Amino acid sequence: MCTICALTIEFAVEHPQTLAVAVATRQAIDAGVLPESASENLDMARSRHHATVLLTTMQQRLEQVLSTAGLLALPDFFVLMIESRTWGYFHPTLSGFDTLASPSAPRFEPDADGVRDPIVVISQAAAGQLTQGRLPFAEASGLGVAVVDAPDAPAARIRSAFAAAYPVGQFSHFVCTEVA
Repeated sequence: MCTICALTIEFAVEHPQTLAVAVATRQAIDAGVLPESASENLDMARSRHHATVLLTTMQQRLEQVLSTAGLLALPDFFVLMIESRTWGYFHPTLSGFDTLASPSAPRFEPDADGVRDPIVVISQAAAGQLTQGRLPFAEASGLGVAVVDAPDAPAARIRSAFAAAYPVGQFSHFVCTEVA
């Protein structure tokens, strides 16, 4: 079982950006930018399964697109799928994201040292379009259906990685990777 699959549990915390992303998602659906989410009609167990599939697809795409150096430049970060409250945890290693990581609950507020966890808050409707190459990450961010909540430097690295994986144009499911 991968780290993402193991994190289909609730941390009993609600991210402060969840409502903003939900509202932006509804507006994007109403405007015809996003299709009605298939996960809206699913029970919680199926919705979480759908979220897990999306998180795994994102994980694989990031691993395919980023060089080893690019992957290792990423901070550890969480991804929250808002509809099902499914969390994924991304811990980069030399061989891809760690499938055995066991993180603590994400920290939204800085601790005494000013440290908090980077978190990508995204709707499953947006993630579905993103993973199919129909919605570039930059557009998802601009619409507010994907939010990177992190200090400036880690946020920039995460945005850059997702923008490389889900670019504005020429998206391909076939990726040429760097040969080391």
